[in-house]
Amino acid sequence: MNSIANIETQSLLYHLTDIANLENILTDGLKPRSELQCFSDVADHEILDKRKKLDLEKYVPFHFFGGSPFDGGVQKANLDTQFVLLTVRRDHAKANNWKIIPSHPLADDDIELMDYDEGFSAIDWAKMNEREYSDPTSKSVCMAECLSPNEVLPARFFSIYVKDEIVETEVQKLLKKAGLSPHLNINQGMFVK
Repeated sequence: MNSIANIETQSLLYHLTDIANLENILTDGLKPRSELQCFSDVADHEILDKRKKLDLEKYVPFHFFGGSPFDGGVQKANLDTQFVLLTVRRDHAKANNWKIIPSHPLADDDIELMDYDEGFSAIDWAKMNEREYSDPTSKSVCMAECLSPNEVLPARFFSIYVKDEIVETEVQKLLKKAGLSPHLNINQGMFVK
């Protein structure tokens, strides 16, 4: 197991987005894909088609740690794009009974959306903590999702992670304009180099 803190006991959920989307998100909230119209779309459309068949586009997806295999894949496919990681507290998700899929939602077509507590208990935390992406089981569990059935209001963002001071400055301007003050953190390890 890596020397990273136990993911199960951490307190945040993470959503990766193109910084080009941030101004609208800070104004209107983080919305389910089915409610979006004009935005910078960096997702894999083959995967999106599968998610749509499972009605997952009606939810706002979050992962249980930053720098997940999903995050890495999206960033590698969009090397010229600046990304930010938005976080919300897990206790907010639990209090509002967000849904959980305990492993990669596209691992098979027979997924089950679980209530928060049931889904949290169903996650194989030992495999997630391994973060061993050459092991298909660990990689799949690392892409477990926590899904908000509603838009996530900007006031609910606990923190925003950025990769460097340049992005930090841009995000600070957007936060000031929106009158918001979540924690703003630089963490290069959460982003593809």
